[in-house]
Amino acid sequence: MISAPGRTWHVCPFTGLPVEITEVRVNGPRGVSVQYRCLTRIDACQPGVCPLFPEEGQIVPKSGPYELPYRSDRGICSILMSGLGGDGANTAAKLLFDVAVNQIGLDGGLDAKYGSEKTGTPTDVSIRLTDTQSPIRTSGPTRMPHILVVFHPELVRPLRLTEGLRENASVIVNTTRPFDEIRDLLELHSGTLHLLDAAGIARATRSRLNMPLLAQLCRVIGFPDEALEEPIVKKWPRQSEANLAAFRAARDGVQTRRIDPDGRYALRPPRPIQSRIGYETMLDGGTVRAADSLIVPKPGSRRSLSPPPAFNRAACIDCVLCLTVCPDPGALIWRENKMTGVDAAYCKACMRCVSVCPETKKGKALTAP
Repeated sequence: MISAPGRTWHVCPFTGLPVEITEVRVNGPRGVSVQYRCLTRIDACQPGVCPLFPEEGQIVPKSGPYELPYRSDRGICSILMSGLGGDGANTAAKLLFDVAVNQIGLDGGLDAKYGSEKTGTPTDVSIRLTDTQSPIRTSGPTRMPHILVVFHPELVRPLRLTEGLRENASVIVNTTRPFDEIRDLLELHSGTLHLLDAAGIARATRSRLNMPLLAQLCRVIGFPDEALEEPIVKKWPRQSEANLAAFRAARDGVQTRRIDPDGRYALRPPRPIQSRIGYETMLDGGTVRAADSLIVPKPGSRRSLSPPPAFNRAACIDCVLCLTVCPDPGALIWRENKMTGVDAAYCKACMRCVSVCPETKKGKALTAP
């Protein structure tokens, strides 16, 4: 079956003239192929030379045996990872993207939104992958994801994460709450819901929140574990044992349920773009309003949605090791050269201080909550 063609305009790299291209999706036994037709060829065009498009009428097969679980009408699988600054969503997305392109043989694009680029502010990362040789020309955040990864369920409604979520999507959520409660929170129309206590796994293995969620995302996409394990070791050699333990623990810790359309919730369209972007509407001096980025948590509340480490003053020997690894000034409270506590307004619960805190006769001064 051949789908209806979609026409788009591009600029010819040789002539500089606008070129109209028709992309025809051909659904075969091995998935989707792409057939391009240049509708405005001129005498100067040379089939097989243009780097953007193949020879006229040529069917471009998939680049390898791997097949993505989701595809849009252009053969693109869209993934949205939503977390807070410090969760490692951007780092995990870059690692996944590198594996997809360099090991699996896919093509794609990656876009990260950092907001005000502060720890604790919302961070959305969009990944687009394709298993055909169809070029990805779209950039920017994805507005209609096939797969949604939620680092904190508290972000779902303030950030309106399920707007534009496609039918039969896969949603991965870090939570210990039951399926029905999470489905109601998401107002999920249909798809597959994957729940796992990623925060608990990260604390138990002394890893990061992104490792268990990355592991489950890879399994939803269909990437083999071994494709990610070696890059994880290379990326974080000193934390490789802890990260691999968290990555593997997600396999047994996830709970999955299929949700069929039952009329309880409708598909929600993507959020409309409210205004045009141009030189007349840009912010003066490139300034960023912090209030627009600090959606979660609210100003004055804790910046992290995860509990901070527990502190036992009786076991503390004031060795200062915790202070040397803490990424956020102000998270560890010191008075007169003594450690006195943890400030939850600054702590992002990365647990690096817990990992270096020495064991004394009275135990560890800093422990996971």
